[in-house]
Amino acid sequence: MTRLTNRFRAIGLVAALAATASLTACGASSDDGEEKAGTGGTALFKTLPKANQDSAEVSFGALWETPPIISVTASDTTKPVGLAPDLAAALGEELGVKATWQNMQWPAQLPGVQSGVVDALFGQVNVTEEREQSIVDMVPFYKTTMALLLPADDADGVSAVGDMCGTTVGAPVGSETVAQLKQLSAQKCASEPIKIKEFQGATLAISAVKSGSIDAWLDTTASQVVAAEADADLTSVEVPEEEIAPVYNGIAVGKDKPELTKALVVALRNLIESGRYDEIFAANDSAPAAITADEVVANPITSTPVGQK
Repeated sequence: MTRLTNRFRAIGLVAALAATASLTACGASSDDGEEKAGTGGTALFKTLPKANQDSAEVSFGALWETPPIISVTASDTTKPVGLAPDLAAALGEELGVKATWQNMQWPAQLPGVQSGVVDALFGQVNVTEEREQSIVDMVPFYKTTMALLLPADDADGVSAVGDMCGTTVGAPVGSETVAQLKQLSAQKCASEPIKIKEFQGATLAISAVKSGSIDAWLDTTASQVVAAEADADLTSVEVPEEEIAPVYNGIAVGKDKPELTKALVVALRNLIESGRYDEIFAANDSAPAAITADEVVANPITSTPVGQK
């Protein structure tokens, strides 16, 4: 593994020990397991869309199978756990609402938020110029490199996507990652292109790597480190930034809800400035992917005004 990959593993695990107690003290849920409404977010609550004020909820959608960002436990597959649910609960306290969740396959996510099935997407949406300008408003909460997950026995000599010429690499269906793979294949593997296979989620893709039906799976570094830690037969190889630059993962809000986007920006900055954000990231083995309060701006790539296309 590369230096940054090791940072995802080592820094997150060490910091989690100290942060778990702190998170318990802060409390994302009440004794009966229900998420608490915020007590300090009254002013922000009044800025939310009327529908969110009336329901006292904000609904989030994601595919619950990309740990450490979001997944489920074997004992309860009806409730998501991980970085995004913990952060959403804390944001809910800031906003004075309850965070609710829907488990959504990736192809349905962007249409779902545009049609109002959920208020926002929180887990698998990379911030891109096209999305900011035409589909959703983006609030960055996480910044990561990308990594290949492949059998440990096949990792010798693999240090970049360019080393995968002639192989089959998996990527999330309809994602920006697919476009990046196509571009790298054209640049580096013209005579022996990479074959790309798209998957609905990480679970099926990781099974495909283990069975040999694909040679590698390309996803965010933190998720790949978790997968490799869980299976000694797998390893993760961080993609050089010269091939794929670090990307922001963002909360994607429908452009018909500009008030929600603006409130989330303020709430997330509040969490960063209070230290709660860093505690949540450390407890979810994601400390190296944390961003600063100055980075939390709506539509950071294009500066497209919130609500506009």
